[in-house]
Amino acid sequence: MKKNNVLFISRLIILTSVSIFVISSCHKPATTEDTGYATEQFTSEKTFNDVQTIADQASNLTSSGSLNYRTSGTTFGPCATVTKTPGNIVIDFGNTDCTCLDGRTRRGKILITYTGKYGDSGSIHSITFDNFYQNDNKVTGTKTVTNLGHNALGQPYFNVSVTGSVTLAGGGTVYADWTRVRTWTNGYNTPTDCSDDVYSISGSGKITRANGTIVSVNISTATPLIVAHNCKWIEAGTIIFTLPNGLNRTLDYGETPNCDNLAVVTLANGKTKNITLP
Repeated sequence: MKKNNVLFISRLIILTSVSIFVISSCHKPATTEDTGYATEQFTSEKTFNDVQTIADQASNLTSSGSLNYRTSGTTFGPCATVTKTPGNIVIDFGNTDCTCLDGRTRRGKILITYTGKYGDSGSIHSITFDNFYQNDNKVTGTKTVTNLGHNALGQPYFNVSVTGSVTLAGGGTVYADWTRVRTWTNGYNTPTDCSDDVYSISGSGKITRANGTIVSVNISTATPLIVAHNCKWIEAGTIIFTLPNGLNRTLDYGETPNCDNLAVVTLANGKTKNITLP
């Protein structure tokens, strides 16, 4: 009887150990991967796109004046004044933050030098900054916009190159080095009314994250980013990131344009992670 009891207990211990191993293997911990590259890319992408939208509006003014479409929602005064001289435009938001219609604060200056009228094929606009901040993130560098004329659908489109940085209010700097094709898909027939403007953006390049990691970025023409003037966030489109380990990550803003701050990151193993954009 003692021998049988010993065998029974030994078998029970083995079976219990196997069960624990199987259970542990089936319940792997959820991914804790840092997806900061997605929010840092969004912040730099949207910041430099906003700058171009503001520059577009200023370029279409016939003379110096107030940039009224960026007026605070709670006051009647303009957020910026525009000064135009031959070949140059200065957009001055002042030395203190102004809350603009899109809910973002801005201060400092956006400087534009140009050759030819903004709407002319071949014209070039170069955008730089003088102590310019958006949402307390400092923007530096150069954005060059070349008018490519009209595409087969009659839409104005532009080649855009960015070499610049966004120093985050919370600490760290994101460096951007990319090229884009920015197509004006809606609102180009009403140049004095920005409220209906929509752009499609594709291209490639890289960002250097605040932690020093270099990440490659690709936006396919099949799933371009959709950016509307009246939305604070990117409304649709997909970005493919290639991380230093060679694996790809997908940031999906959705297929149908929708103005919200939600996006989904898909990891190389197929797992997804929902993120909230700043």
